[in-house]
Formats: sequence, C-alpha cells, structure tokens
Amino acid sequence: MRSIIASALALCLVFGQAIAQPGLRGQLETPALEYAPGQVLVKFREGITPAQRAWARHITGAQLIRRGDYLDYELWQFSPYADMRAVAAQLRQSGWFEAAEPNWRIYLADGWTPNDTLYPQQPALPFIRAPQAWALRRGDDNFVMAILDTGVRLDHLDLQPRLLPGYDFGGDANGVRDNIPSDFHGHGTFVAGIAGAVTNNNRGVASVAPNGKILPVKVFRDGGQGWLNDILDGIAYTAVQGAHAMNLSLGNRAYASGWDLVRDALNAAWNSGVVVVAAAGNENNTNPFYPAWYPVCIAVAACNLDGTRSSVSTYGSWVDVAAPSGDVYSTTMSGVDTYGRNTGGFTSYAAPFVTAQAALLYSLVADGPSDRSVARAQAVRELIETTARPANYVAWGIIDLQASVEKALTVPVRGRVQIQNYIGSYNGRTVEVVLRPRGGGNAIATQSGTLNAAGDFSVSFFNYLGYYDLAIRAQGTLLKRVPNARMRYPGVSGLNLTLIPGDVNGDNRIDDADLLQVLFHFGANNPSIDLNGDGRVDDADLLIVLFNFGAVGD
Repeated sequence: MRSIIASALALCLVFGQAIAQPGLRGQLETPALEYAPGQVLVKFREGITPAQRAWARHITGAQLIRRGDYLDYELWQFSPYADMRAVAAQLRQSGWFEAAEPNWRIYLADGWTPNDTLYPQQPALPFIRAPQAWALRRGDDNFVMAILDTGVRLDHLDLQPRLLPGYDFGGDANGVRDNIPSDFHGHGTFVAGIAGAVTNNNRGVASVAPNGKILPVKVFRDGGQGWLNDILDGIAYTAVQGAHAMNLSLGNRAYASGWDLVRDALNAAWNSGVVVVAAAGNENNTNPFYPAWYPVCIAVAACNLDGTRSSVSTYGSWVDVAAPSGDVYSTTMSGVDTYGRNTGGFTSYAAPFVTAQAALLYSLVADGPSDRSVARAQAVRELIETTARPANYVAWGIIDLQASVEKALTVPVRGRVQIQNYIGSYNGRTVEVVLRPRGGGNAIATQSGTLNAAGDFSVSFFNYLGYYDLAIRAQGTLLKRVPNARMRYPGVSGLNLTLIPGDVNGDNRIDDADLLQVLFHFGANNPSIDLNGDGRVDDADLLIVLFNFGAVGD
C-alpha cells in the first residue's frame, strides 16, 4: 500500500515540480502576489512518518523553511516564480496532506495604511473604506485619470511623478494655447491631489487611487474665463489620449443649447470607453446642473463625514452618488510641497473621489489599458453605483471603495447544463466548477453549487482575475472543459453545456468502479447513483454506464 501511495504522490507532483522552475519568470510578478512568493504551508495527515515527510520534500523539490512551534505544520519553499495556488492544489490531490495552502498575505483589520505625513488628517479616506480596499488592490499605473480643470501645478512634489504630458486648451489671458497646463487658480491642483497625489511616499497627502496616472487638461484661461469650445476640445483630447476616467468639477446651472454640444462630446467619449464623472453643483436644490445633468455622467453630490448631505450640495434623484468634501486635505498651488484643507463641502472636491475610484476599478475589469470600451466603462459605473451605501438625497448612495473593489474581484460563472438521457428534475443536483490554468493543468480553485429545475447554476470565484480554463460537471457526470474563460467582472455567463453521465465516483472517468457502484445500489432510491433521474437505480442507469464505458472527462 505504501508503494502505491508513494507512486501516486510522485505522479501527482510532477506538475508541481514543473511549475516550480525558474522558466516561468515573467509570467508572475512576485510583488503583486497575495501570498509569499514560492511558499506553501502543509500539514501532513496522521500516520505520515518523519522519513516519509522528508521523502515528500525531496520528490517535490521543496526546501523546508521551518516547522510550527506549537502546531504540526511545515513551511516549504519553491521557486518564487511558481504559481503556489497550483502547487498547493497538487499537494492536496496527493492524499498525503490534511491541508496545503500558499502562505497567504494577511493585513491589519483596518487595511493598508500609507505613510504620507498628512494621512492622519484625511478622515475622508477611511470614511469611504479606502484602506480596506487598498489592502486588496491599489490600481495600476497604466490607467489614466483626466482632470479637466484650471490646470495643475506641474512641479508639485506630490503630483509630478504621476503627471502625464497634458495640454492647455484655455490658454493665457488672450487664449493662446500651448502644451503646458499650469494652474493659474489652484482649483485643478486641489482636485488632482484628491484623485491622484503620490501615495505612500512619506510626504504630504494620500490619494483615493494610490496607483494610476493623471492627465492634466486645462480648459480655463489664465484670466479665469471658461469657454464652451475649450471644454469641447478638452473632452475630445481626453478620449484620444486614452484616458479611462474623466473628471469635470465644473459646469453651469443655466441651460443653453451649447451644452448639448458638450453632451454629444461626452457621449462620444463614453462610447470610446471613458467613464465620465461630473460635480452635481452647489445650489442646495434639486435643479439641473450641466453637464452633470446628462445621463452619460456619474453626477456626484457632496456629503459630510457623518453621511449627511453637504449644506451647499445639489441633490435629488438625478444625482447618482455622493462622496466626501467637507473635510478634505489635498495639494495646493502655493508651493512645490504645500497642502490645504477644504471645509466648504463643494461638489468640485467630491467628484475626484469618484474619478479615482473609477480608474482603480477600470484596472480590475479590463484586460489592460488598451482594453477600453463602453462595456468596460459600464462595468465600472455599475460597480460604483451598486456598491454605494444608501443615502436618501441621491439615487444610489455614498461611495464605498472597499465594497466596489471586493465586488470587482468576485467573478460569477453562470450557465445551464443538460445531462444526456436525464429525465428528472435538476433541482438541487450539485454542480462543480473547476478553475484551471489556461491551456491545461490541474485545479487552482473549485466552487460548488446546485442546479435549479431547468439546470441553471451560478457560482463565484474571488480574486482570480485573467483568463483561465473552466471544467464543469454535475453530479454523476464527466467534466466538460470551457477553454479561455475571461474571469473578470461582470463574469462568465451564457454557458450551455451538455454533460456525459456515468461517472458515479467522481474520478472523471467511467469504468468498473462506476459499474460496481450502480450494481451495489441497484434497486435503491439513491439520487447520487440515479444517473437518469427517474427516482431509482435500475437497468437504465446500468445501461448509461455501459454505453459510456471508457469515456474520460476533459
């Protein structure tokens, strides 16, 4: 028996050894992993001797780092470029271990805390549960937030590393344009710092999106005037430059037909994949404020840190979400390392909270920065709105960064299965969905659920983003492979699979073991052996096994 177990272990771990080689360098970026690179925790099952443990380490190529001081576990080291989720899955399948898991990263309950010197004076960030979101994801420097405003102080030490080359469409006092969008007023610098100040640099303030780039787009003249044509050009420029989110902390309460040109420009930007965020205005009423009034915009009201509405904020059912503004620190234009606090509760400073949230979420729903489309923008908007905490003065509520990131990392897999020759109800029958590396390999994660009467199922995987193969089976069937599934929000849907019955024991092959199970339960009412769903184990089930004998699942 021992030799059989040893052989099974050796065969099981061949793949584990293969993926632990340095040849996978470049496929995994170890700093982004949620576990210690190359490390796995194992707990052997009872009865495995010290000699067998040593042999298991040898055959897998693992190095023993330490044993538990108070609990019987071992910490093993493989190549830092190996996918430890796959290695752990292989170890579990061997039958030698009670547990095998990557050495997962843990965080304080209050999340990731940046070291920016003024962060303790930024209560608005914990209010939107930013630290908890940052513990999961902090965005991606390849995703871009465009700030259409009065410009930005380009040499500010807490902004400059994140600034892309922008453009000055407003121009100087005479309207002369150039490619230097310097801030003449301070409004744009403050807005930019809320969304994207350099974070965790031991300086100044933290921002809502610790990673990401800022595209400064100046649409006001140095004299303070803002003109319709400059805004139109700025919007079009933002879309062409590949921005993923656009901030408009500007507008007018008075409607003029010219605003419809802005609406059309914003619709075009949205259709190219830009999430459009606009301040709802500071009128303390429910009247329209343009361009936020237009449906293409996520209209943002301002709230206080107790969740109540800012006394000046526009509100109403047409306003989508609210974000803090009454006690917000950010960068100022008075120096290269200067900061200030807004206490006015203006929606100008609530909008960039949402713009930064959009950029962070875009990096989770898209395959990369070039994967920009209206479908991706819609997914981001849905995440922002549906995870907001309810507030009765806006349509959806107050933004919740943690909830939106968690939802973006939760990928549903939905579909319908039909089992060959099945005549009963599928209701309550179990279904299993297995996540595998794309192109082949053993299980990385597995989720189970139940079917409804029609055979519909839905399960979810958390924190597995990218492309994977899926393998799906219902109770008593072989696995059916679904190649190259895109595991990103809003998920995989519309799967329609026909499954082959006969695998009673779940080893993904139909053989003598399954035949014996049917014979052993012959005449019983055993749903797990009843392959055709007629309520009894009989000749029909036996014939199903015989007809599919020798078949192997994907």
